[in-house]
Amino acid sequence: MDNGQIGRLIAERRGLLNLKQHDLAEMTGITTKTIYLIENGKGNPSLDTLREILDVLGLDIFVDIKKMAE
Repeated sequence: MDNGQIGRLIAERRGLLNLKQHDLAEMTGITTKTIYLIENGKGNPSLDTLREILDVLGLDIFVDIKKMAE
């Protein structure tokens, strides 16, 4: 999954929860600008940043090691 796909997933989930970027920023302690950049595939979030966002959105990180090896 690339940054654009991750960003679209975050934006879609945020929308389903009726949250604005500003709301998500407040809930995570991450700036609105950073949320914007991530959602638009222009940001490269650290694992900690991504985990914080996904936790608030009720999502988690799953890595398929076998698939990565292909």
